[in-house]
Amino acid sequence: MKKLIPFAILSVLVFAASCGLKEQKKITTEQSTQFEDSIPHIIPSARSIHTMQNDDLTKVTIVVGDPSFYTSDPAAKQQAAIRVGLMVLHVLGPDNNLNNGTFAVTKKDDNNDKMPADALSADMKIDSLKKVLFPAK
Repeated sequence: MKKLIPFAILSVLVFAASCGLKEQKKITTEQSTQFEDSIPHIIPSARSIHTMQNDDLTKVTIVVGDPSFYTSDPAAKQQAAIRVGLMVLHVLGPDNNLNNGTFAVTKKDDNNDKMPADALSADMKIDSLKKVLFPAK
């Protein structure tokens, strides 16, 4: 009986430690659809939009196919990236696990699960935006 006590204590400690961990959530199809519905309000000429999230659930990439926006000023792309980052955080809410977001613009988006070769990317500033939108209490 005394041999079981250390295992019981260890089990309780492991359980208690795991209860404090934040659950890693993958972006759902519904949330991705909300992104795709909202991006035309930010980039009206967008022809295609898709969301990519691989095994690292702290990162997201939004790829927009838009030949006219592709040739626009880099500052306009960065501003759009930040606006898309804000929209992503509003959709996901304060209980999200994102730390990094990439906004990519391509001439023609093939909609496969990899970054297009011609993609021009900008940081969505997710980590900074989270601090402003959802300050720690």
